[in-house]
Amino acid sequence: MNVHVFESEKRSHRRFLAIYLVSTLLLIGIGLAIFYNYSLHRIVDHQNETLKLKTALIRPRLRELHTSTESRLVYPRIDGISTALYDIDRHYLIGDFKPDKVLWNREFWQEGDTIYYRDEMQPYYLGAATIVSSIPLDKTPILALQAKIAVALVLSAIFVAFIARWLGRLFLAPVHHTIKLLDRFIQDTTHELNTPVSTILTNVELFKSLHPELESSEELRRIEVASKRLSRLYDDLAYLQLKHRRRRHIERVDFYEILEERISYFAPMAQRRDIGFESEVLSAPILQMDREDAAKLIDNLLSNSIKYTRPGGRIVVRLDERSFEVEDDGIGMDARDMRRATERFFRADTSVGGFGLGLNIVREIVDFYGLDLEVKSEKGVGTKVRIVWEE
Repeated sequence: MNVHVFESEKRSHRRFLAIYLVSTLLLIGIGLAIFYNYSLHRIVDHQNETLKLKTALIRPRLRELHTSTESRLVYPRIDGISTALYDIDRHYLIGDFKPDKVLWNREFWQEGDTIYYRDEMQPYYLGAATIVSSIPLDKTPILALQAKIAVALVLSAIFVAFIARWLGRLFLAPVHHTIKLLDRFIQDTTHELNTPVSTILTNVELFKSLHPELESSEELRRIEVASKRLSRLYDDLAYLQLKHRRRRHIERVDFYEILEERISYFAPMAQRRDIGFESEVLSAPILQMDREDAAKLIDNLLSNSIKYTRPGGRIVVRLDERSFEVEDDGIGMDARDMRRATERFFRADTSVGGFGLGLNIVREIVDFYGLDLEVKSEKGVGTKVRIVWEE
């Protein structure tokens, strides 16, 4: 049996998964960011240390030059780094490069893709008090680190999505179990209702024919109205159970003829509640659809209007070449209820009988035939439902 999950359960499920995914990925992202920064600092510190060690090699060479008696001195160069000498007043003396600026309050600093190191010399050689050296930042280990972080993030996302899917199924398992029990209950109830409802309705008609003088009696009318209500519930429940297995017979149907027939069927129920029917028929459209679907479409709209209209109210039925409309001056719905109006088993007023199947069945029929469903409602004013089949 296919399990129908209500829209409210789907929303809760989506919210749960969204919260789980966002929070988990956020924590993983924070962890990876901390690890990345820690590893990046280690890489940069290692290159800083390399620069410092290479810079130290210039000291003995400067000492040799300082004591040299040769007339021409050659500036000492260290492979892999660039150096510059400054005097005690921080004036540039000589070097194989000249920094744009020196941060005299820092030992190491970085500008762009270059690392700089400042080393104070004691004693001074050749008047140099400070050595400033630089080395290009080696990006190879950083790019390798970034690739590892990206792979870890992707694998983490896949793992989290897998766990989220598993948790989602675990989250919905009780809901599925409850819905299966509800569907089984509906199926059993539908089966049990069939025979007694049919028997009651048949015997009411038989009793009317045998005793025409009692046809207008209040007691018989009550039995008929109650039986028709049970019959309507049975029809709706049977539709839910058989809709996927029932073969539709699509043909040209006179929608007005079916409408008249169904209004006559519901007239006793409306009269019982002192509700008046008004019809505004401008044309009798011929539609290509299953006759039972057309009747069920009308039935559920009329039944809903009768159910939610106060005693003494009115129901207006409008039919023209392109649409069918049912309007009542009943209890109406607010914006929140409107969003859930077509959900299965949803009832705007739980004090009113029924299973909350009417507009859900209407929605399914409308969607099957590609029609448009328009629902307008205002709390305390009434509801208007319009089916449009031709633009």
